[in-house]
Amino acid sequence: MSKILILIIFLSFNKITSQEIIGIDDTYIENNLVYKISNDSLFNGIAQRKRRNGHLVFETKFKKGIIISSKIYYNGKIKRVSNKTIYNSEKPYLKSKEYKYNLESEIFETTTYNENGEKILLEQFKKGKLTYSCEYLGKKKHGIELGYEENGEKLTYSCEYKNGKKHGEELCIKCGDKKRVTKYENGKKIK
Repeated sequence: MSKILILIIFLSFNKITSQEIIGIDDTYIENNLVYKISNDSLFNGIAQRKRRNGHLVFETKFKKGIIISSKIYYNGKIKRVSNKTIYNSEKPYLKSKEYKYNLESEIFETTTYNENGEKILLEQFKKGKLTYSCEYLGKKKHGIELGYEENGEKLTYSCEYKNGKKHGEELCIKCGDKKRVTKYENGKKIK
């Protein structure tokens, strides 16, 4: 009796933790929700697109028909993610965060979005160290832009933006710690 109970628990747990994986062509979208064609139910699992040779091109994860995340893979023999997107669970198909990976599977760029899907922050990395950061309001720079040396330790550039135009101080630090400060107002240099 105890063996049957253990088997039932194991099978139930396996069903809960496993993800159904199907082809993207086995789904359809209606009212921003994804359904499985075979039974017209909201899809829970991963939908993939593969080439004829079996290479995984991309996969998208869904929960109760709502897109959760997607991954795009590099072309090659090794399965490596090139881009990963996390979506806003309250507003389907609006991005929340994007990650870009290099061939060594290290993150080299992240983009963060607000609740309306507008870009608010772009960051770039080299060997795990932040080398560039810029605040945005949609497609325009809006806020502080920062640049660092490749090791991410020393600030080399700083500039303030307002609605895509330089507004405030621009600081450039060259080799030998030479600093240049330029002031701007609405994109125009102040003398």
